[in-house]
Amino acid sequence: MEFGDDRNLYLRDTWRDANMICGVVPINPSSNGLWPSQKLPDPIANIEFWNYMFPHVEIIFLIVTVLWQFFHFFLKPLGMTRFTSHMITGILLSKSFLKENTPARNFFSSEDNKETLFGLVGACSYMMFWFLMGVKMDLGLIRSTGRKAIAIGLSSVLLSIMVCAFIFFFILRDLGTKKGEPIMDPFEIILIYLIQCLSSFPVIGNLLFELKLQNSELGRLAMSSAVISDFSTSILSSVLVFLKALKDERTRLGSVFIGDVIVGNRPMKRAGTVMFFVLFVIYIFRPLMFFIVKRTPSGRPVNKFYIYAIIILVFGSAILADWCQQNIFIGPFILGLAVPHGPPLGSAVVQKFESVVFGTLLPFFVATSAEELDTSILKSWIDLKSISIIVSISFVVKFALTTIPAFLYGMPINDCIALSLIMSFKGIFEFGGYGYGYQRGTIRPVTFTVLSLYILVNSAIIPPILRRIYDPSRMYAGYEKRNMLHMKPNSELRILSCIYRTDDIRPMINLLEATCPSRENPVATYVLHLMELVGQASPVLISHRLQTRKSENTSYNSENVVLSFEQFHKDYFGSVFVSTYTALSIPKMMHGDICMLALNNTTSLIILPFHQTWSADGSAIVSDSKMIRKLNKSVIDLSPCSVGIFVYRSNIGRRTIKETAINFSSYQVCMLFLGGKDDREALTLARRMARDPRINVTVVSLVSSEQNSKQITDWDRMLDLELLRDAKSSVVAGGHIAFSEEVVNDASQTSELLKSIANEYELFIVGREKGRKSVFTEGLEEWSELEELGIIGDLLTSQDLNCQASVLVIQQQQQMI
Repeated sequence: MEFGDDRNLYLRDTWRDANMICGVVPINPSSNGLWPSQKLPDPIANIEFWNYMFPHVEIIFLIVTVLWQFFHFFLKPLGMTRFTSHMITGILLSKSFLKENTPARNFFSSEDNKETLFGLVGACSYMMFWFLMGVKMDLGLIRSTGRKAIAIGLSSVLLSIMVCAFIFFFILRDLGTKKGEPIMDPFEIILIYLIQCLSSFPVIGNLLFELKLQNSELGRLAMSSAVISDFSTSILSSVLVFLKALKDERTRLGSVFIGDVIVGNRPMKRAGTVMFFVLFVIYIFRPLMFFIVKRTPSGRPVNKFYIYAIIILVFGSAILADWCQQNIFIGPFILGLAVPHGPPLGSAVVQKFESVVFGTLLPFFVATSAEELDTSILKSWIDLKSISIIVSISFVVKFALTTIPAFLYGMPINDCIALSLIMSFKGIFEFGGYGYGYQRGTIRPVTFTVLSLYILVNSAIIPPILRRIYDPSRMYAGYEKRNMLHMKPNSELRILSCIYRTDDIRPMINLLEATCPSRENPVATYVLHLMELVGQASPVLISHRLQTRKSENTSYNSENVVLSFEQFHKDYFGSVFVSTYTALSIPKMMHGDICMLALNNTTSLIILPFHQTWSADGSAIVSDSKMIRKLNKSVIDLSPCSVGIFVYRSNIGRRTIKETAINFSSYQVCMLFLGGKDDREALTLARRMARDPRINVTVVSLVSSEQNSKQITDWDRMLDLELLRDAKSSVVAGGHIAFSEEVVNDASQTSELLKSIANEYELFIVGREKGRKSVFTEGLEEWSELEELGIIGDLLTSQDLNCQASVLVIQQQQQMI
């Protein structure tokens, strides 16, 4: 066929006309534009732009992305994960809905080079997913895993595999047979129940992330158990692949050491290559990663050359794994484990590739993998029954062998069931495993269809059930009195001090000094430095008190926090106990670390830095973190003890408590008392501060004319007066509390009072009293912008008042009973 002078322009895909095939090399993957002018004499030879490879793939990317986002928009409120939307999209584009020889089916399953391109893009997507999950995985979980996680991990996987093997090959030996003839290959049965018994760390990690259970006690236990099961089953699966290769090549184990290692592409040669690769990763690649970390200056980004070199090695490891007849994710996953998680290297790799992999490539992989799913072939009852029995028994065995050890370790039955559901969840790993078996011929099309539908049902049902039966916030519920008001006299005050930024260190120490630590009234402060989790899948909580030496290979930038509070401990030796922690977590889940640490250490007060910071003269806001504000509000709602939000105003003339002692002056503190449980809690703290001779505390009690004239019948008001009477007795006894009573009849008078005293004190202490109606604040609710500070706290921090003093807003523990 002749094309004249335009022949060189015709560098495109294979063109078919009846029985005539015209192939041109090299192939042009891209079109000349959306509306290219016809340059060939034969109009049939002018191919539309969507028939080129790259535009074709891009259109499919767009369709897949739009579809899964559409489904996720409606399924997310029901508690389902993104993977369910991916699966529905894949099934919608499969043979089940797009029948053979239809234009739509031909578009999504093209022949020739496009089919190869789709497969390569899908394989790269799956490979990069496993590499990133390897980078995020913290191998330290294995060292720190307790007996409970080890027992649950081994029982739910290895013991489940053993029990299922006994059931299928001894009790149900005739399963999958028709008239005595087997219709299911033994390796097909093995692969099904093996994958059914697995608990993949990436799948469980993504499930916990979407359910916001990463920081919960149950989530940490599930992730630790999944790490144990992943490593144990990775070795087992590699051995099974090796044994299958021996069976297929009919190699005798007695002769492999003579011939197979030296000649040909035989199983033992491939096994030796895998061992060599693992040794290379451990003794060469991982030390090189730490060398890169060492060469990267603190606070500077990693050189892009190193990241590109790592990605090249990732692709090479996938090719090597495929040559060794292992799944292509094995090589990238091992390399990912060798990359140090967290900043600077691990976080740089994750930030660069995570969005495109999880947002675009992974849905494309699921959609293209589900292409061969065809429900029309589900005609044989024997096939359907056999596969359903295998899946059902595997699920029941795994569920039971996860629940039993958890229950024996004393976990509540609801938590045992929730943990078993988490460990039984199926996702991208299982679907990829079945797809791999289908491509290799181990799994038949009908088996692949049934198992894919099971994964869809599993991923759609388990997350909503988990949301219903397990609420991580209920463990923080206050059934015991953990506040300052009900503490025994001269007992130790336990405070959890949170640090978000290095600027929070000095103000927090100054506030802790104001709590009057002494040998008679000791203070135990648990300092929690919160950092955003980047480049890692599992949250980390580090106790610096238990850590004998900081690892050279890990940098969490908590040195300033640790050293500053160690000095605070030395300054008040014998009066202050300090324990410092660093928590790495995603912002949405940081409140779990705070509440859990407060619960475990039975603290009476949590102090949170305010989300805004001011300039040096205290007149302008220089930073405003929405993330910190959401975190503070979450802690206020779920805290197991009392909470204080500390608004620090760094005025140039502001003095610390130490500076007041040097200048022979006093640190001025004002406690505004309007009434209510939060104000009573705040007054209790103010009375403790008054024990310090360096601090002068003034209690300003607001009363109305109506309160003075009425007889006291309200129980809440009686409690207020009783506590105020104690404060007055302290004044009579020669304490450091000054008592003042101001008559205020409306909100305008309250504002005028605050303006008059706004700049007379270094620190104001107020109660939050959210939702409490009072004549002192009636009408101010509409103007309040920061609900977490309460009405009075919000008024003191507003720029309209021009108050340059620091403010501490106290909320008493919210008890359930």
